[in-house]
Amino acid sequence: MFEIKTDDALFRFSFVERVEEPEDRRQDLIICWLEAQGSGVNLGCECEFSLFDLEELRDKLTQFWHCLSNNQAPAPVVYAPRVNTFQFDIHHAIDAYAIGFNFKITPNRLSLWTLEGGMLIDESYFPELIHGINSILTN
Repeated sequence: MFEIKTDDALFRFSFVERVEEPEDRRQDLIICWLEAQGSGVNLGCECEFSLFDLEELRDKLTQFWHCLSNNQAPAPVVYAPRVNTFQFDIHHAIDAYAIGFNFKITPNRLSLWTLEGGMLIDESYFPELIHGINSILTN
């Protein structure tokens, strides 16, 4: 599970099922349930990932976290899976310990309805986020 939770907000996607492609396992589809909560709004919808999508996200987060751990300024992480149900960016606030996490969710790509939000986190989130992605990949 990938989860960012603060006192008043939540962004989470968790494993639902893996649709296997028998001829090429690298083409497997991973279905997750996406949840966002905050300011009295609750949203839940299905989202899809390829293995490449999740590996790319894990690698970007790992690089971001290593830069933070080494007191280097990390490049912002901009991420959207192949099926663009959501997108988010993570950026380090210069001269601050805060890290901004901003997201935009479009539960139905045929409609123009979106939910946008954001929250401040710190670097302590990253080990668990990376572990969560690895656990989804191994399901």
